Amino acid sequence: MSVKIQAVGKKPTLIFGIVGEIMSSQTQDKVMNDKKGAAPKSHSKDYGWAVFLLVIVALLIAGYVAVSPQKLYKPGDDFGYNLGLVGGIMLLALLLYPLRKRVSFFRSLGVLPGWFRWHMVLGILAPTVILFHSTFHISSINAGVALVCMLLVSGSGTFGRFFYTKIHHGLYGRQATVNELKAELDQSGDVKSTFSFAPEIERKLEDFRVQSEANAQAGKLGLFKFVSIGIQTELLSKSLKKELHAIMQAQAREKNFTTPQLKTMEGMFVEYIEQINSYLKAVRDASQFHTYERLFSYWHIFHIPLVYMMVFSGFYHVYAVHAY
Repeated sequence: MSVKIQAVGKKPTLIFGIVGEIMSSQTQDKVMNDKKGAAPKSHSKDYGWAVFLLVIVALLIAGYVAVSPQKLYKPGDDFGYNLGLVGGIMLLALLLYPLRKRVSFFRSLGVLPGWFRWHMVLGILAPTVILFHSTFHISSINAGVALVCMLLVSGSGTFGRFFYTKIHHGLYGRQATVNELKAELDQSGDVKSTFSFAPEIERKLEDFRVQSEANAQAGKLGLFKFVSIGIQTELLSKSLKKELHAIMQAQAREKNFTTPQLKTMEGMFVEYIEQINSYLKAVRDASQFHTYERLFSYWHIFHIPLVYMMVFSGFYHVYAVHAY
């Protein structure tokens, strides 16, 4: 028995066959060059948003320490008052996004994803400025009600953003469909034939797909199964990684791989793990899609009344400050 490593469509595939020869150093070089030239899969992770939130949290912690003693300024001072004015304008600007979606006059003003992006940014910046305006104190009942409503809206908006990304193409993309997610799954389906040399891994991948599709049929994915599919995805990814590593290492020892062959095999191992993770993610997303749709609709029902409460309490707070 022999082992052959060949490049197929610029994606190296490890083939365990009875006939074949140890690949030559020239073939190894070709495989490595193909791997370097192949474009990596793009995984759109919103690192910018995470960094933005971390900066805001750090700013709030530092601001609480510096501002809460009220030695620098007070809410009623000129600086504190202007901070409240800026925060209030930001909160009113948040209402432009729903107007952009529903009022025909606004539909010609820019693209919707750009509006949504600023809606999300202002939804975090506005409460931050208001907290600095209040010096992290609640001085009256109406101010407390307005502050609590504002923080609830901001917090629920963060949850809504998470649900939004699960049923849309990226943070600012159009809404996805189950068929599109299934198409993504079909595109990653070649992962099964890739692992024909490891039938046990191939079987576990297929079992996971069949089980996930059965659980998600007709949108009957309950909360327990919804959570368990996510956990199962992570556990299966880790176990398959260990299993694949053991199989490839065993074959390398059996065939006495040379150092260049071992290096090539390590690179292929990384590619295989990426394929497994992409496949598992596609299965998970397709099975959880309907549940995320329902969660997003429930969130919308909860979020809208909070917005009205925030606007009403905010206007009343401004009135009370100037009237009394």
